Amino acid sequence: MSNLPMDAAFTPLVRQPREELRDARVVREALAAARRAAGPRNADPDLAIEDRLVPSSDQDKTQVPMRLYRRRDADGVLPVLLYLHGGGFFCGDLDSDEGQCMHYARSVPCVVACVAYRLAPEEPFPAALTDCYRALQFLWSGSRDLNLDPDRLAVGGSSAGGNLAAAVALLARDRSGPKICFQMLLVPALDDRLETPSARRFIDVPDFARPEAEVMWRWYLGAAARDISPYATPARAEDLTGLPPSYILCAGLDPLRDEGLQYAHRLIEADVAVELHLVPSIPHGFASIPSATISKRLLDEQVEVLRSALHSSPGRS
Repeated sequence: MSNLPMDAAFTPLVRQPREELRDARVVREALAAARRAAGPRNADPDLAIEDRLVPSSDQDKTQVPMRLYRRRDADGVLPVLLYLHGGGFFCGDLDSDEGQCMHYARSVPCVVACVAYRLAPEEPFPAALTDCYRALQFLWSGSRDLNLDPDRLAVGGSSAGGNLAAAVALLARDRSGPKICFQMLLVPALDDRLETPSARRFIDVPDFARPEAEVMWRWYLGAAARDISPYATPARAEDLTGLPPSYILCAGLDPLRDEGLQYAHRLIEADVAVELHLVPSIPHGFASIPSATISKRLLDEQVEVLRSALHSSPGRS
């Protein structure tokens, strides 16, 4: 486990010009254009990829798009990872983290389920969390038809997706299921208060800094900002006992760094098994360059962590 870093250990940062986020639709359109310019991702002949819709419920008539990744040569029931994409709660879809999901499915191996949850600011909290929890229920209740092992059901996500994974784990604990065996929180957004040293210091780092975090929380919380639920910002949860074993990754140059570290320490104090990895000198959005050496190394580490969590229980090889 890494120690909480001292801010003095970081060299002064170069001020970066940035534009204030004003319209989520503009950001989504820019990301879609960049994806089109990059061209389609190469298909993986080793994986079966299936799109489904999580059925609507009596309480919510919205169907939730889900994509399942599975190795074609996998026999028998497989563990499953519900992976929730990042994007500040206001952008992202089934294609956002496709390369990451494919790598997990191929290398762990496991079934990976990703979800196109509803986005802010059009659909603020609790819409995204409702979609993600319904996806968890769908995987558990449909485990026999989907050839999944309901006892090896994990959640994970990056940034806003890390928030949703942590919130789903809290919700599943408080509603007595479905039981989650492991949570993987990658540079998670956990605390809307932005009062930590890293949130105060990293106001102008490239990619994602305090100004973007402020907009993210304003759009996600919406009217709920006057009475904030711990399911919206898990750092506000008073009781972390009974949560699943956890892996938390924090980036050294991330305004969200310290809230991730603090959440990890609070989980440890609540007798939850935690593996904590702090990587100095990388920004919040390091994974946006998958070809970078550090991105590859951390992705391989995540595979090993998931493999251990999903395949190393007693009686399994």
